[in-house]
Amino acid sequence: MDQLRADILGDLVLGGAPVVDPTYGTDRAGGLGAIRARVQVAVTAETLMGRDEHPAEAVGGALIDADTARQLAGQVSEWDRLFIDPVTRTPVEIDTYRPTASMKKLLTARDQHCRFPGCRRAAIRCELDHTIDHALGGHTHIFNLAHLCQRHHSMKQFTKWEVRQVGGGVLEWTSPLGRVYREDVPIPAVCFTVDTADPPPDAGTGGPPPGQPPPF
Repeated sequence: MDQLRADILGDLVLGGAPVVDPTYGTDRAGGLGAIRARVQVAVTAETLMGRDEHPAEAVGGALIDADTARQLAGQVSEWDRLFIDPVTRTPVEIDTYRPTASMKKLLTARDQHCRFPGCRRAAIRCELDHTIDHALGGHTHIFNLAHLCQRHHSMKQFTKWEVRQVGGGVLEWTSPLGRVYREDVPIPAVCFTVDTADPPPDAGTGGPPPGQPPPF
């Protein structure tokens, strides 16, 4: 059994599918035929176009030189575009339906809980919902995603409640009777502040307090 596992792993890495699978080379699903290897390489558009020689990254692995990344890119038939904020370097949008792990972390920290007014079910127990349905053209963008518990997710989908994002993660809910409820981004439970109103006596002097020898 250990040898079979090793052989299948080698087949997945080298060929993308286990050759011991009786459905190998066909579109039939099930059993070993459902196992497929997926290697994800993250590379910038500038590197792909040859404008720079920055390394690419094999997700979960190591760095890849630019030439190798371009060779790999020329052999694939499927692309997932990922848009990064040029200032914060935060992933903000991806072509696929599911957001990236980094986007999920950002949205969990932003939302903290279900974003239906009054609901405080923790975000880690909620579902990420496309405010504008992905099937209707909604993008997998951080400002088109919000956490909803299963109950309010179903209510948004199957009742006359409507929601839209007005920017900055703020949601506006409209009830079946036409009343509008604004759901602001939750205030972080923990924050750090610096009080500059009363600085310490030696602030800005660069030296020890009066009457004490220098520390040298």
